Amino acid sequence: LHFDYKFDPIGGKIQHYLLEKSRVVKQQPGERNFHSFYHLLYGENDLQEYGLNLRAEDYHYINQGNCCRVAKIDDKRDYQQLKQAFKIVGFTPDEISTIWKIVAVILHLGNLKFTDVDGEHCSITRSNDKNDQLTWISKLLSCEEENISSTLTSRVVAARNEVIQARQNITRAHYGRDALSKALYERLFEWLIKYINKTLSKGTNDASQSSLVIGVLDIYGFEIFQNNSFEQLCINYCNEKLQQLFIELVLKQEQEEYERENITWQHVDYFNNKVICDLIEQSRTGILAYLDEACQTVGTVTDEMFLDSINKALKTHKHYSSWALAPGDKLWKNVNNNKSFLIRHYAGDVIYSVDGFLDKNRDTLFDDFKRLLYYSRNPIISSMWPEGEKSITSVTRRPLTAGTLFRNSMISLSNLLSSKQPFYVRCIKPNDEKSPTLFDQTRVEHQIAYLGLLENVRVRRAGFCHRAPYDRFVQRYKIIDCIRSRLYPRGAPTRENAAYICQELHLNNDVAYGTTKLFIKQPISLFQLEKKRTEGLQFIVTILQKYTRSWHQYRLFRREISAIKIQNVYRKYRARSYISKLNELFRNVASTDDLGKNIRWPAPKPGFVPMNNLLKQMYQRWRAFKVIQRIPADQRATFELKLLAGDYLKERPSFLESSIRQEWKGDYLLLPEENAHSIEYRKSISELRGKDGFNHVLFSTLAIKLNSRIKMDERAIVLTDKYLYKLDPRKNFHVKKTGISINDITGLSVTSGKEQLIVVHLVSNNDLVFYMHTKLDRVGEFVGLIAKLKRKSSNFTVDVQRYVSAQIDKHNHIINIISGGVDKVEFRKGSNKNISLLLPNSD
Repeated sequence: LHFDYKFDPIGGKIQHYLLEKSRVVKQQPGERNFHSFYHLLYGENDLQEYGLNLRAEDYHYINQGNCCRVAKIDDKRDYQQLKQAFKIVGFTPDEISTIWKIVAVILHLGNLKFTDVDGEHCSITRSNDKNDQLTWISKLLSCEEENISSTLTSRVVAARNEVIQARQNITRAHYGRDALSKALYERLFEWLIKYINKTLSKGTNDASQSSLVIGVLDIYGFEIFQNNSFEQLCINYCNEKLQQLFIELVLKQEQEEYERENITWQHVDYFNNKVICDLIEQSRTGILAYLDEACQTVGTVTDEMFLDSINKALKTHKHYSSWALAPGDKLWKNVNNNKSFLIRHYAGDVIYSVDGFLDKNRDTLFDDFKRLLYYSRNPIISSMWPEGEKSITSVTRRPLTAGTLFRNSMISLSNLLSSKQPFYVRCIKPNDEKSPTLFDQTRVEHQIAYLGLLENVRVRRAGFCHRAPYDRFVQRYKIIDCIRSRLYPRGAPTRENAAYICQELHLNNDVAYGTTKLFIKQPISLFQLEKKRTEGLQFIVTILQKYTRSWHQYRLFRREISAIKIQNVYRKYRARSYISKLNELFRNVASTDDLGKNIRWPAPKPGFVPMNNLLKQMYQRWRAFKVIQRIPADQRATFELKLLAGDYLKERPSFLESSIRQEWKGDYLLLPEENAHSIEYRKSISELRGKDGFNHVLFSTLAIKLNSRIKMDERAIVLTDKYLYKLDPRKNFHVKKTGISINDITGLSVTSGKEQLIVVHLVSNNDLVFYMHTKLDRVGEFVGLIAKLKRKSSNFTVDVQRYVSAQIDKHNHIINIISGGVDKVEFRKGSNKNISLLLPNSD
């Protein structure tokens, strides 16, 4: 497990030692095979996909322990959790499917039967139903049935570029089948570990892997069964090596350190099991060495011959025995004397049966199987067997035996543990019945004795509970309150500094001073030191908090200042960028016809919206100025008048369609084409000017006026800069009543259509209603002139509606517009004080 400087886990790596692959094909009574087989059978809903149509109890490889079901294990739930774990680690659906296919293949291989042909040859027993094992093995491995059958029942031997195919008998075929099953499981196990390590290694680096590492080793315990074979020898040898390591690291090194540090102590005797480890592993005279020699001997060598060889070689060894060496011993009663030997382990005497020792030690997987699986159509399975690529004619070196591989793994593991600082967790079995309520005192005492726990306790009691180098001790405890200010002058911590600390805390009677280390005998003294240190930490923590807070606030302040500077520069940059973009867009607009009217403005950033609106206003004013400059000087007054009228007549479409485009002449009655009596009109206007003192006639036209009796009168409507006049064209444009002062006009009402109807609202609530005789739309011109004259008035309005209202003789009337049915314009009084304006179709 890899940790970062904050002690948070950042990754890991799995290393496997001593996979008990023999369990794949055989289990002791009361034992189960590996959990994955039961997970698949009890957890998968669609077992037909893998051809697993039998009960779990019917599969040979998992039923030998007679405990397929365990009360406290929920295989179905565990299977779902395992599938979820696969997804979390990152396995693809194809990879997950291949994993379960290999597990299913192993189950099918266990039920594969062979038929004897002539004593020397055999063939695979086939069935005609859907449970044919070979068919499913071929399908799941993606290999041809013929190739699988040939590989299981024969063997290809290459020698001197020649290939010889040797047929197998039933015994050899079963051996090959079991070797294939174990190899499939082992390769799958190794492939899974590599895949998981690849995921766990993400985020780690060489620096983190070389420090802040915790390793956890979980390994099987000592095994003594009714029938102990090669597997139990390997397992018990493993425990012997771990016990030897425990003795070296905990007992032997403890006492050697006291001698090295010149500390007075009481020697404790303990059993060193190195002699038992040498009995098994020694390179030339160990049991594994003799087993390898028997496996490599040319000719027929049996298990009994191997037993004879170790009996002769080890007959004087005090931890080895057999029936041939001690025939009268009661141990050999009810035991197959010719095939057994005894080793006196640290945990007790164990009798091993040599039956199958040679075959299990060879554990050879023929190259035929490797080639078969390498050429699988499943790329994942093929990648697990790269050595299958070799030519069929190539001669391979003799592989290392299972015992040698096991011994090498144990030596590697021991070297790794020796280089670390191990902590032991000893598991004690309370009983052999797997019961949570039984406590077998004799069994427990026996385990405590052979695990060396008593010796370990004696060494601890005779020695010291804690030791530390002087420099580390002083560095840790110099912060204690009563010592901190007057501990020692500045310089390297020394033994005198450590002695001063112990003296101040009255611990001199419970410590010993070694050459390089200080030793503390009683835990209570160590607790006292730690308590005082914890109290002193409060002062140190306060100082650290003070400086940390100060540094943190200064950092926040500098960060805030920096952020303000960055924001300021960035805002200027954004503004410049935006202005530059606008400059680029509007670079030559002054020379274009539309002065950039159709240019699409870029979307401003949120902070630039006010500035953007201001720029748009500036641009619109500039463009309006340029447009006005293009208008001839004599037409600019009319243009401004049209703009003013347009502000009031936005709801009158005819104004935008025609009126704004036509020429406005103002005093139309001066024009002979408009008024045949223009001379009389001119005289009448001259008289009025002299009488009322106005300066200019702004607008004049012929119209039908609606009087107070709802009758129609022909009138000439004349607008000057001071008055609005109603003249009678039939009486030489004689003034009818006094002119209406511009100041008395409060507003106008016009229709939203093309009608030339105008209602002039007056302060007297007796409005002027008239309809102009013209084919052109002159409403806009009249509205613009009135609006210009009333520009300084805040309550002037122009109402544009489909139906207009008017105050006539202080009564409110609604004027409805009706087109058609008449030859000329007429006003008619209707019901409910409504007035109808009848217009010919042409109007």
